[in-house]
Amino acid sequence: MLKRFQYLKLKHTYFFLDICPKNMKALIINIGDELLIGQVVNTNASYIAKQLNLYGIFVDEIVVVKDDKTAILNALNKGLNYQLVIITGGLGPTKDDITKHTLAEFMEDKLIEDKVVLKDIENLLTSRGRTMNKLNKQQALVLSQCKVLRNYVGTAPGMIMKKNNTTFVSLPGVPFEMKPMIQEFLKLFSKENALDKIIHKTVFVFGIPESELAIKIENWENELKKHHIHLAYLPNRNLIRLRLSVYSEIPNIEDTLNQKISELKNILGKHFVGEEEFEHTEDNPLAKILIQKLKEKKWTISFAESCTGGSISAAITKIAGASEVFNGSIVSYSNDVKHTILGVSSDTLNKYGAVSKECVEEMATGVKKLLRTDIALSVSGIAGPTGGTPEKPIGTVWMCLIIQDKIQTKLFQFGNNSREYIIESAVFNALAWILKSILEL
Repeated sequence: MLKRFQYLKLKHTYFFLDICPKNMKALIINIGDELLIGQVVNTNASYIAKQLNLYGIFVDEIVVVKDDKTAILNALNKGLNYQLVIITGGLGPTKDDITKHTLAEFMEDKLIEDKVVLKDIENLLTSRGRTMNKLNKQQALVLSQCKVLRNYVGTAPGMIMKKNNTTFVSLPGVPFEMKPMIQEFLKLFSKENALDKIIHKTVFVFGIPESELAIKIENWENELKKHHIHLAYLPNRNLIRLRLSVYSEIPNIEDTLNQKISELKNILGKHFVGEEEFEHTEDNPLAKILIQKLKEKKWTISFAESCTGGSISAAITKIAGASEVFNGSIVSYSNDVKHTILGVSSDTLNKYGAVSKECVEEMATGVKKLLRTDIALSVSGIAGPTGGTPEKPIGTVWMCLIIQDKIQTKLFQFGNNSREYIIESAVFNALAWILKSILEL
């Protein structure tokens, strides 16, 4: 079969890309010891996978390897089974960054100095008040047969290479450098390749266990197969994401998906709490749903936080549009702030302590009055690893929720777990409690 090629200009270089078949499958290779020992979270993999999906490229596998030539070569050889391989990491100027040299060996190529990249590095360093050193200059070395992706926010260029029928793209491991470069590559790459569109639609289900949900929607789920729609359950405590995915071009499939989601909404009733666009996935979907419900009610909210240290407020303010409903919060970590700012009485603090039903009620009342909101939630507890007593062990958390004029209190026992776990659990349960209370009104 005669291969067809397209002529493509990429910044200062020109090259040919094969027109790839539909349903392209990709491999992601992330390089770095720091990823394997857990020192750095591998956010690059999730970001790249999402971007590839948005462009109709299916990620078949993600591999993380150490900064070792043999390990990298093994991963690159695995990549020959794919049409596209995205590599991140190991492009720095220090001795432990060996990706470029290993790529040169794998591609049977050599490294040469790229004058345009060298000028880019010089301009970047000058703008930061720095001068070029020998290690910075080495960053301008690229494979002689590669096509360069220029880096405008760092010193490591990207490289696009071809071996057999596989396109390899090597990118920096630093996320803020990698992200614009993968975006630039994919925009150009997608123009030169006929790819099926991959569609993901996600709905949120709240307040029903996963097993009960599966039984409730069993007939609806079985119908999806007739339309080549794949369903995935993504549970997180009492919030469940249901993701509906289509991996091939099907006429009118978006209309079919919307119809199926409408049917699901009727089946689930109040448990169906919202939808999410795949490209706009939030870290904390519960906060996003809560904000949407508050907007619908035209209600405002405030928090008085102690043991969570502002984490509930942070979850809310990460969501765009939070300012429409969130008036503010008081992080009353000390008893003095609880007393002087929120108005918790000295008698309450002395008699019952800061971690008590009485204290959180006064905290919530105080912040609601101070910030003039429809809803207020307060939280005070013992996150550990010290401070627990037999009466109030580590993991004890009291909360008070006031919706308009109705006051509710709850005691949570998260157990003698890590400080991080207790705080995260408190944040999740606070948001879930508020949402549940709103839905029940």
